[in-house]
Amino acid sequence: MTDELSFGFMLMATGMITVFSILLLVVLGGKIMILLINKFSPDEIIPPDTSGGEVVTNSQIAAMSAAVKVITGGKGNITDIIKQ
Repeated sequence: MTDELSFGFMLMATGMITVFSILLLVVLGGKIMILLINKFSPDEIIPPDTSGGEVVTNSQIAAMSAAVKVITGGKGNITDIIKQ
């Protein structure tokens, strides 16, 4: 019984060490890949929109600000208006 029990523990330990090692390799490989991609890939440059889209009037900005203040209970502010 002792030999069977020690063999079981040895088998369990071998399996746990194998799983831990493989997971460690996956995590380290992912981190190295992220570092390499961030180092060598160029940053995406988004050109500014020069299409001359619609101009937002002051009355529209005031209406949007009032709506945001009412909806958020005075806690929200408009920081940027972007047409999508």
